[in-house]
Amino acid sequence: MAPRTYEQRAAYQTRPMPAVVTADLSGKTLVLIGANTGLGFEAAKHFARMNPARLVLTARDEAMGKQALAQIQSDTSYSKAELWVIDLAKFSSVIAFADKAERELERLDILVESAGMITWKYEQVEGWEKTLHTNNLGPGLLAIRMIPKMLETARRYSVNPRLVVVASDVHYWTKIEKHVIASPSILAKLSEKEYCTKEVMDHRYHDSKLLNVLFARALQLHVPSSPAITVNSVTPGLCFSGLGLGSDDPVDQAERLQTRRQEYAFTTEKGSRQLVYGAVGSLDNEEKLRGKYICMSEVVEESDFVISKDGKIVQNKVWDEMLEIFGRIDPKVSKVAKMYLTKA
Repeated sequence: MAPRTYEQRAAYQTRPMPAVVTADLSGKTLVLIGANTGLGFEAAKHFARMNPARLVLTARDEAMGKQALAQIQSDTSYSKAELWVIDLAKFSSVIAFADKAERELERLDILVESAGMITWKYEQVEGWEKTLHTNNLGPGLLAIRMIPKMLETARRYSVNPRLVVVASDVHYWTKIEKHVIASPSILAKLSEKEYCTKEVMDHRYHDSKLLNVLFARALQLHVPSSPAITVNSVTPGLCFSGLGLGSDDPVDQAERLQTRRQEYAFTTEKGSRQLVYGAVGSLDNEEKLRGKYICMSEVVEESDFVISKDGKIVQNKVWDEMLEIFGRIDPKVSKVAKMYLTKA
């Protein structure tokens, strides 16, 4: 059973993290979003040791990405990793990345979306609250744009591509309020400055992780069953990292998060093992992970809200909202929806 309270989470984190799973990635292409630090950086090293034909690692800052790339090569002796730049808080950057992948990748076997942010300060970018843009809209747009390449890979090479969404067990501790569900647009409401009070922003990261879980479930429902893609979401647990400890964050929130990390956090290497499991775990039973939520290398039930009637309403409504938003900013999304995505 997954941790559903703060106390259960603390107890859960005293369990030993399962060993990292391994697979032979020879001939395969893996794209890892957010690989220059933290969980993504540690996962990149694990994947590099599996010798993929192409390993595309991303960073928002090119200089930092190059430093990470050099360190990964030094630590693993893998010399084929590539650095591509993407900023999930800029739709133009996501579209440019997707266009490049469309042109330059012959195949795409695994896409791991590990980038994200925590902030307690309201900021709007491109008309959307920044956390939602970075943790949900940017990754959602990229995932949908990558579907054609993944389906092509499945057909041409008789494989089962995987898309891994990095969520969190903090999704157990939030829900979307009924008046937000009833609003004309859930995502627009969640981005309104008037709605985003301090109280709301205190759990905005939790909300974004809830939306990650719902997106993974929705995407699995809308991709074809044949050829098949496996979509799952994973929680790495609470880990040591700089996430959520920015200079502009409220002192009380930053101190509380740091205290929890000092008490029972996993190392980022241990947490990264869950990203790896989502990507290459249970290869002998692909159906086991389709549309599932993974914790400690086990499929576990999502929050009560996710599986509730309201959760299903939010899942379907936000999916439709995303397609409409993405279609306005990137005409290729409408083509993908029409040609490759099915009705649930």
